[in-house]
Amino acid sequence: MKRNFIRFILIIFSILVIIGFVDYRLSMYSFKKPIFAQGNALCDDGGSGIYRGIGYRIEIKGNFMPDDEFKGVTHARFYIFGKEIRYTVID
Repeated sequence: MKRNFIRFILIIFSILVIIGFVDYRLSMYSFKKPIFAQGNALCDDGGSGIYRGIGYRIEIKGNFMPDDEFKGVTHARFYIFGKEIRYTVID
């Protein structure tokens, strides 16, 4: 019984880490909006704002309007438990 509970907790923790890593890779390296995090305080441009996941937060700014020449994320900040881990600027 105790062994099954520990396995369950490890599986849940692993899933949360994978979800956070996917959102991290999307926003920091692929310059796209996160897919698992919920958007809070979003701007009217279609994507800029604060995205919150379990234990992490991503703040992005970008060109998401239809008339923008270069679409996608231009600035991204990634936080884990409130501590800034990475800041990326795309020119």
